[in-house]
Amino acid sequence: MASVKLALFLIALLASTSIIGTVIQQNKPGEHYPEQWGENAAKVIQALNLDDMYNSVWFLCLLGAFSLNLIICSLDRIPTVIKMVRKDNLATDPDRLPKMKLHKEEKIVGGSLTTATEEVKKYLNRKGWKPDSRAQQYGTLFFSQKGARTRYGVYVVHLSILIILLGAVIGSSTVATKILGDREFAFKGGISLPETAESDFIFSYTDDKKIPLGFTVRCNYFDIHYYPGSSMPKDYLSNLTVIEDEKEVLTTTIEVNKPLIYRGITFYQSSYNQIGAAIIKLRETTSGNVHAFPVDPQNYSVTNKWQEGGTDAMIRIQSARPIQTPDGKSSTEMKIWLMDSDGPPSMFPLMYGTPVIVERPKAKYELSISPHFATGLQVAKDPGVWWVYTGCALMLIGLYMAFFMSHRKIWAHVYEIDGQPMVLFAGHANKNSFGFAKTFSSLTEDFAKRK
Repeated sequence: MASVKLALFLIALLASTSIIGTVIQQNKPGEHYPEQWGENAAKVIQALNLDDMYNSVWFLCLLGAFSLNLIICSLDRIPTVIKMVRKDNLATDPDRLPKMKLHKEEKIVGGSLTTATEEVKKYLNRKGWKPDSRAQQYGTLFFSQKGARTRYGVYVVHLSILIILLGAVIGSSTVATKILGDREFAFKGGISLPETAESDFIFSYTDDKKIPLGFTVRCNYFDIHYYPGSSMPKDYLSNLTVIEDEKEVLTTTIEVNKPLIYRGITFYQSSYNQIGAAIIKLRETTSGNVHAFPVDPQNYSVTNKWQEGGTDAMIRIQSARPIQTPDGKSSTEMKIWLMDSDGPPSMFPLMYGTPVIVERPKAKYELSISPHFATGLQVAKDPGVWWVYTGCALMLIGLYMAFFMSHRKIWAHVYEIDGQPMVLFAGHANKNSFGFAKTFSSLTEDFAKRK
């Protein structure tokens, strides 16, 4: 389990299975897979849980095996790194210093060995290399280091991977259901919510059972925009209201890549479908408030009420009749009655695809009639997401430590030859030897030029 070869094998296995999970669309309805892949392939997909691969037991076991391998590899190697960081570098034999790749000897003109030793100490301190020292048989050895803890960078990366995997496991619906026994702890599901309808539950992708939300979500209206001259959707969005304890606590508009997050539950705009009946949408142009009223073909005379600017308003379809549009298509024209607390009612015709502007004494409305849509919401609760974010941040720190920082060491041996004080500088870095060579050269040259 401490084998690097095993780690590489597990990484390759996880990568290849993740490709499968990308090719096969996840968490689709059961009938999707026979239609897309055929009956035989669909049986294999469902038998191996490839339709919800990342929550499958076998994939979680792969993650567990990789995590165990990573932990054992780290525990096996980190003692050596700790010894290296804590090594007593002042015990280095001064005879080894001239054999290092980076070394330079300088004479210290004037003064005694004692004053030369003090001068070297002050110089290193001034250059930011706060040295420790130890008396040797032939003089004094100074040592200073920077970035010793950067040797832990690779293990910070290992820890970050484990935290990310832990977050993935915590957010797994399989773990929530089969291990914790709490299907509401973490889940993925969805619901198709018609305009003006509300729901306090969703359906699980795993078993299609209801999962209570603990609050109610209402779709106030759905809006779709098409590319000019085509029926291809350009953008679509839903205006949602969160209701808790019979109070509206939040209203926001969601669209693709702009979800609603409330109490740790995320609502994504994922799809839509037309449910047949028409709906009247009314927008107050000053405030931008939008109100939607479904049309009941069996009872056009239903009065719909709303509030605008603190006053009551109402709208009703007086009558409806079939018409032919100028391009020869069949349509419906409705006679609308609209009233608020200011002035007499407004009466006007309204037909599909042709907005109408209605000006009231204190308000201006834009009305339109369009097909009635249901918004498709993908809903997920992932309590492990902050663990994943923390792991990703820690990984960036670890990668920076591992690739852009190095462990740099400086020795300075002050000794005397025939009454002449000398200093031998030596240095070593575990990475970026070229950059450290320039630092070492600058340090020794500045010492030679000192006054």
